[in-house]
Amino acid sequence: MPKIFILTALSSFFLFFSTINVKAQDEMDFEEFMGMMSETMTEQQLDELSFKLPWNIKVVGYGVGDFSGDGNDDIVLSVIEKDKTPKKSVDVYFFENVDNTSFKKIKKKNYKWYEITLEVAFLIKEGKCFVTSRDDNSWYFAGYEIKENKLVTSDVEKFPIEFENAGN
Repeated sequence: MPKIFILTALSSFFLFFSTINVKAQDEMDFEEFMGMMSETMTEQQLDELSFKLPWNIKVVGYGVGDFSGDGNDDIVLSVIEKDKTPKKSVDVYFFENVDNTSFKKIKKKNYKWYEITLEVAFLIKEGKCFVTSRDDNSWYFAGYEIKENKLVTSDVEKFPIEFENAGN
């Protein structure tokens, strides 16, 4: 019973707070994503970001917020690159904002998804970028920070999915 309560509470927490800092969608063309981001990023930032990503991608999700500790909004993106990203997975790019003029790619990680791509989701809060993912047995929550040009993992949690108790 406590495990179900904890999982439900964490899921509610991520759902509630993700609407503040993160927007998600099923898939959007890169051009559409860049057009949407033009409302919050400069032309130079958009150009820099576009050169650091593959060209033939669909953007699945993203988060914007400071997880490098410098006061500038960093960005995390989950994308699917046509004919490159393994099936049932997304490539997640972590970018550090450099003086509000460009972005530096810190890390690219591949995350598997189980039923839908939006299982890989982001929440940026209190200087960390939290990433959710799951497999057929568990949900995973990991917090990341950028320190000294490296992505540092912290706050890793694993919650088993107990299908036999679902709905009880």
